[in-house]
Amino acid sequence: MTKQPKVRKPHPVLHGIGLVLSAILLVAVLVGTYVLSTMATIIDSFIGALSGHYSDAEIADTKVKAEALAADVEAEGTVLVRNNDNTLPLAADNKKVNVFGWASTAWLGGGSGSGGVSGVNTDLLAALTAYGVAYNTELTDMYKDFQDGREYTRTLSAWPEQSGRLYEPDINNQTYYTQSMLDNAKSFSDTAVVVIGRLAGESNDATKQQYKRTEKGGDIVVDDTRTMLELTTEEENLLNYVGANYAHVVVLINATNVMELGQIETIPGIDACLIAGLSGSEGATAVPEVLWGDREPSGRTADTWAYDLTTAASYANAGMEGVGKYSAADGLYPADGTTNGNLDTPYTYEQVSYVDYAEGIYIGYKWYETADAEGYWDAESNEHGTGYDAVVQYPFGYGLSYTSFDWKVTDAAANGSALTKDGNVTVKVAVTNTGDRVGKDVVQLYYAAPYTAGEIEESSVELGAFAKTKELAPGESEEVTLTIPVSDMASYDVYDANHNGFTGYELDAGDYIFTVRHDAHDVDDDANATITCSLPAGMQYAEDTATGNAVSNKFTGSDAIDGVSLDGSDSDQNITYLTRADFAGTFPKTNTPTRAMTDNVKALNLYAADDANGWINDADEAITTGAKNGLKIEDNGETTDLGFRLGSDFNDPRWDALLDQLTVDEMENLYINAYGGLAELKSVGKSKSKDADGPAQIGGFTGMGAGTGFPSSSTLAQTWNADLAQEEGRTIGTQALQNGYTGWYAPATNMHRSPFNGRNYEYYSEDSLLSGVICGNTVTGANQAGVYTYVKHFICNDGESGIYRDSVYTWMTEQTLRETYLRPFRMLVEDYDAVGLMSSYNRIGAVWAGGSEALLTGILRDEWGFDGAVITDYCDHHSYMNGDQALRAGGSLWMAGFTGGEMAFETGSNSYLQALRRATKEALYMYLHVRVTNRDYADSIGDTTAVRHAFTTSVFGWRHLVALIDIVAVVLFALAVRGVVIDVKLRKAAKTEKKNF
Repeated sequence: MTKQPKVRKPHPVLHGIGLVLSAILLVAVLVGTYVLSTMATIIDSFIGALSGHYSDAEIADTKVKAEALAADVEAEGTVLVRNNDNTLPLAADNKKVNVFGWASTAWLGGGSGSGGVSGVNTDLLAALTAYGVAYNTELTDMYKDFQDGREYTRTLSAWPEQSGRLYEPDINNQTYYTQSMLDNAKSFSDTAVVVIGRLAGESNDATKQQYKRTEKGGDIVVDDTRTMLELTTEEENLLNYVGANYAHVVVLINATNVMELGQIETIPGIDACLIAGLSGSEGATAVPEVLWGDREPSGRTADTWAYDLTTAASYANAGMEGVGKYSAADGLYPADGTTNGNLDTPYTYEQVSYVDYAEGIYIGYKWYETADAEGYWDAESNEHGTGYDAVVQYPFGYGLSYTSFDWKVTDAAANGSALTKDGNVTVKVAVTNTGDRVGKDVVQLYYAAPYTAGEIEESSVELGAFAKTKELAPGESEEVTLTIPVSDMASYDVYDANHNGFTGYELDAGDYIFTVRHDAHDVDDDANATITCSLPAGMQYAEDTATGNAVSNKFTGSDAIDGVSLDGSDSDQNITYLTRADFAGTFPKTNTPTRAMTDNVKALNLYAADDANGWINDADEAITTGAKNGLKIEDNGETTDLGFRLGSDFNDPRWDALLDQLTVDEMENLYINAYGGLAELKSVGKSKSKDADGPAQIGGFTGMGAGTGFPSSSTLAQTWNADLAQEEGRTIGTQALQNGYTGWYAPATNMHRSPFNGRNYEYYSEDSLLSGVICGNTVTGANQAGVYTYVKHFICNDGESGIYRDSVYTWMTEQTLRETYLRPFRMLVEDYDAVGLMSSYNRIGAVWAGGSEALLTGILRDEWGFDGAVITDYCDHHSYMNGDQALRAGGSLWMAGFTGGEMAFETGSNSYLQALRRATKEALYMYLHVRVTNRDYADSIGDTTAVRHAFTTSVFGWRHLVALIDIVAVVLFALAVRGVVIDVKLRKAAKTEKKNF
């Protein structure tokens, strides 16, 4: 029998379904490809840039070193503030502890927001286990069952009363602390470690009420009598219990903010207290090592810790309650329908807000010490003491040690001398370890300028220099040198308060007192610890001492470049500023809850087309674009000789020929789409590059490749160790490169104006000098690694204004602005070679800080000679954080955001194009300059491995993946069409065959 050939049959249903599905897929893919193409710049910023192709071994080696460094920072940043009867370090044979306090199960590695860390890999409990110490799991399990973690850990999606919730069952509630549990705990160990934790963060200031959960699953209890920075009644009861029932009681403060801790002293049985700060992702490994003495706590407070935070001069004008509301401001930004997306639900702004820095220069110790000098605290008396001792618990710069030290001033030659304009005051101190343990000490040199009541505001004492010793063995000594440039002591006389016809930086005639201190309050007992120098006649500094550029009022009265005086004097703000001449009469007891907005302030609410048109200068010349000069700054990822030359000198004559090659489209793309990195500039060979947050962990905020999470900046400041800060900057810079980043949205050096500031953990200190030194060394380290930094937030994002940071009007005197808030940034630019800054959300006076010509041009460039780039913060609302305004004010890069942006006003004038060219040059200089620094650093240490890798294209990128998906979709559609066509042919053939049959 002959085998019949197999007849091929059509499959119309199957192929029809395939055609429909493949068509849908093709349309979806094509639409997706189009959408991705419109977002290509942003995608490139995260996953599309080049790579340094670091080996797994290099990355692993850096990670090990980073984690060890993080532990060093945590140990040196831990401040021992109480140690009765040398309770610490704990005995080596004490291998069991009871860890009390719900916060022990929710250990904080960082605050919340862009400055936090992505996770805590090693918390206190894990660190104890790794160290070989057992903890009472019955207690821990109870806390976890009571409340398993914080409900709101992201302040960028919560209200302050949500993210600031406090959790603690009461020790007297036997539902949780059963009698058997308490008995078991006492049997387990005679040592109690109590953890107190507080969380604040970006967009949420700390609350002046307590929002508590004291019952499992229970309602939130509100205590209006205490702020969240005080102990709760439950925590207080817990301390009373452990103090009465345990032989050894140690309290650990794991908090984002300064707290009121008076009960640590008054509750019997509380033996020791450590301010542990925020340990990062791994740094908690150092905490048991400090507790048991393998490491010495050598930290010093970076802020004043007062018994009652309402005694701060900034209290009334800080936090949610410190924000005022302009009347009749409906329709003005942001009360124009703008929404705040940083809460748990979208919130439409209902007010136009302001904050008054009515305390003037008197923040932190400059307030507490000056008030003491003026007798302001004389009538104070309470359980803690009298006068100053009744007010301040731990002064700025305070910290104890496991060992003891003796100081001897070995060089006080300046005593009795006359100060000179360009001179220095130098003091040398020999520090000897007189104890029986190794340790480090911090020597602090303060100065006091002469003060005349009613004239230039002066604090009674100000930190002028400091030095941290190396680790000293028992009996070992080290001589440290402390130097204060005379010009650093100049105060800014904005109103010619001393009536000498001069406004600007100056020194009044009189005696200048220099004191060697252990903290801001306590002078060393050495006979030469106090030095007096004289200034026979006043001295004026009409020029910046670093640049020689003229210095003058930029924000005040008729000199206000932005049009409205920063102190509010020409806009009926009617602010009474605190003055040393009358502390009692001018202390800010309450804020001003509301006031009217004047027309001159209203006129600057939003930048408009008329503003852009009015900025045109007909004398500005046309620029050259698209020239074919053949110049490149990079070649296959390598910096060219020209790139190094231009990065070395902002004024090199070859800049013009390079900039002439750029097109307007390239420059606008670089300027507008700066979120996540710097765009490719093909005409000059610049490749696409990536930037990332945050101050404690590169890439931790976005999660697109992250380094080690370091202890918070506030904890780093408590180390008072400039070398350690520089090493951290280098390490984070190296990890940035290894994760594909060449720029860092950090560090941040706003001020701890108030303990209630939500981002204090992300900033360093209440003191400008300490902030500038620690931040400056961090920047230096990153520069050495070859990574540019955007130091933020320029200027006065010193609090979140409750929840109203977006466009809050911020009022102060120009003296306050310059001496307190601008000083760290000035140090960074003039002393530490910072080439990138980030502006802030708030207004400086009536104008957005990122669009303030007085700030970005008048001071930053015209006085300080800054040649680098200024980027905006992330721009949620382009009508306010306006790219047109920022560019014309002196900005360099606009972080327009995920959706991108476009210039809203005129772009055809020579003035606009000149500004665009200037901004491009600043960005390129920043990009290249750190490569020069990296090359020179590697040469200086003789280590070629310190040279950053060349960044080149990855073999397979996201565009390749999209193209592959497109091809697959097209092929599938073609196959489906082919199947349908074959079916049609088979049906026709079958019909023909049937007809013939």
